[in-house]
Amino acid sequence: MNSQDQQIKIRQEDGRVFIDMPDNNTHVCASCGACCNHFRVSFYAGEVAGSFTDSEFAVPSDKIIMISPVYAAMKGTNQQQVTCISFKGEVGKSSHCSIYSQRSSTCREFYVYDEAGQPNPACQTARAAHQLMPLPTLPVAQKQTAEA
Repeated sequence: MNSQDQQIKIRQEDGRVFIDMPDNNTHVCASCGACCNHFRVSFYAGEVAGSFTDSEFAVPSDKIIMISPVYAAMKGTNQQQVTCISFKGEVGKSSHCSIYSQRSSTCREFYVYDEAGQPNPACQTARAAHQLMPLPTLPVAQKQTAEA
């Protein structure tokens, strides 16, 4: 993967993999934002600040709506014209999450590329909905073997 397309994978104790993007503006997500403006972002209500946890990483309660006693959604994503309340920028030009370190597990688990360099089909769907070009498959570096 190019440095601009690298994702930082953080494996959780329960087996889930959270994805962090490099802290720069060269990553593909910094010029996209389609996913933030296409999908409903719903997640377990226990991730909301003031619920079961008050961690510094909990989703701020003023950014969510409750959709059931167990699930919450980011404001702006549970409607026909989706725009996450935490999305800042312009789709296809510049984008970032105003609560990136406090984003929900749904967002943390959303990846752009898999280990084989294939784009996430959901990412491609969101990009297409906003008339953005599909992401290409990334070349995967061949493993070099050294003989002893």
